[in-house]
Formats: sequence, structure tokens, C-alpha cells
Amino acid sequence: MTRHTTRTMLVGAATVALALSGCASESEGTDFSGAKLRWVVSSAPGGGFDTTTRQLEPFFAEALGTTTTVENMEGGGYAIGAQTMLTNGADCTSVVTHGVPHLMFSYMTQSVDYDLDSFAPVGGISIEPGVIRVRNDAPWQDIQAFVDDAKARPGAIKISVSDLQSNNYIALLQMERDLGIDLNIIGYDGGGPSRTALVSGEVDATHAGVFNSLAIADDTRVIAVSQPENKWPDVTDDAPPINEALGVELPANASNYVVFASAECRDNNPERYQMLVDALKTSVENEGYLSTLADLGEESKVAYLTPDEVEELATQSQSDIEQLLEANPNAFGG
Repeated sequence: MTRHTTRTMLVGAATVALALSGCASESEGTDFSGAKLRWVVSSAPGGGFDTTTRQLEPFFAEALGTTTTVENMEGGGYAIGAQTMLTNGADCTSVVTHGVPHLMFSYMTQSVDYDLDSFAPVGGISIEPGVIRVRNDAPWQDIQAFVDDAKARPGAIKISVSDLQSNNYIALLQMERDLGIDLNIIGYDGGGPSRTALVSGEVDATHAGVFNSLAIADDTRVIAVSQPENKWPDVTDDAPPINEALGVELPANASNYVVFASAECRDNNPERYQMLVDALKTSVENEGYLSTLADLGEESKVAYLTPDEVEELATQSQSDIEQLLEANPNAFGG
């Protein structure tokens, strides 16, 4: 049997979040004059959510006409950050960076007191296509060698993911199923720790995002891209699409990074909610922001989505996960 472990302790997210966070101060009026925005990141420092948020934050604050404070609230299978925002978000002075499908996993695989209807999408920021990275000194020169070794040594290859409730984990489950391999998949509490584990030698490979794994690019190399085509050759070592390299038909894999407010914010403070929506679109299109990403080689990760588009994507993701859970209720429990 495949040994799937996790470093994440799934806790009662609502209880923990209430203990960690205070009540947001109420502000008068419908604009953000005099109000300070709390921008919660639902993962540890150094992960993809964190990096993307901090890159965008100054431009979002400028567009909104206020100041912002970025706070990392990792843990609880990505539930603590979501619950923290909801606890403080009724007046629209708190938002959270989360992901599709990460948010869906946080309420579909554990007991929390929220669901998709608790959130109001502000908009999508970027896309993180999945890749498989190994260290530079790894014995596998390509994905075929990696798969051949996995078949020869069932359960021996340790591969990390940011969490067992992630698109990266889905990709590896699909590889196991369709390629007939057995991997030792290890989930961590966020992308930063997951990728650090590869560099330190704690694991042999990682399934991560194209852009959120660039911090370890000097010490690692990409051997496959989990997309129909590689649109990012300069930052993926010109690695082949996994289906092209193996002659298979694995589903495309990626995560979308999204900013959410609370449904209470949208329903009770529609003017403020619309300001958040408008400010996010303005900041994602800001030339200074795009120039910053271009300097980092990350400009092609930008994938703005309207609130309606996020809602449609999230609903479809929820349906996909429901099907997987119907087939195996413990699919994402380790």
C-alpha cells in the first residue's frame, strides 16, 4: 500500500482561529478611509500564497487607498486562515489569499463551520501549473526514468507536496492510478516547507507550482510539466509535458490563487465589496506590478479572474472533489 503521510494536524479550525484572532475594528462609511485592511495568507511564510500576496500587496493597497497588513495564518489544512478572515471580515476590512482547489479541500475533508457559500470571491490573481522537481544530483534525467524507478521500487521514492489537500496531491494520486506506480507521498504544512524538504534531502522530489518553486530553482531541476504544453520553458528547464513524455493522458494540473472576502462583506457592505473587486483588478493590471514580475521571470503566472469566473471554477472544483471522495472517502486523509 502507498504510504501517504502528512505534517499537517487537522484541528478544529474555528476554535483555533477564534483564539488566535481578535475582532476587527468597525469602521464608519462605505469607503476605506481610515480603515486598515487585514490581508490573511492561509499558508506559511515562503509559500506560493505568501509570495504572491506580498508581491501584489503594495499595488492593491494603493488602488484601494488604504494601508494593509499581511498576516500568515497557516495550519488546519488551510482552514485556519479562511476561518480567521471570516471571523473578522463582515465589514470588508479582512480578506484572505486562498486557492482553488485548496479552499474546497479545507471544508470538504474536515469539520469546519463554513462552506463555499461563506465566501465572496474578490478575484483571481494567478495560476500555478504543476511541475515535478528533483535535486540537481538526482539519478533521474527525465520523467521516464523516474517512473521506471518508481515501478521497480514501490514506495521507495519520497515526494513532497504542500499538503495532502492540494492540486499537487491530486496529480500524484492520478499518476499512481494511471501509471501503476507507488510513491511515498509526504504532505507538509505549506509550500515553503515542502520545497525546503527537497533541497535538504528529506525527500527525493516534489510536485509544486512552476512559479512558487522558483526559489529552489538553482538547486533543483524540472523533469515534467503537468500541463498539455509547456508555456514556461525558460523557468522549467524546458521540461516536456508529462503526457507527451510518457505517452499517457493524465489530467492537466494547476492551482489558481484567489482573494476572497466574506459573503457577509458582499451582502451587507456591497459598496466596500465592489471597491475590493475593482482595486484587485486594477492592481493585477498595474504596470509596476507586471514589471516586478517580469524582472523575476514570473509575468506569465498572472491569470486574472472575475468574481463570477472564480465562482464557476470553485463550483467545478468542488464537484470534482466530491466525485473523488465518493469513490474513496479517505482519498485525502493520508
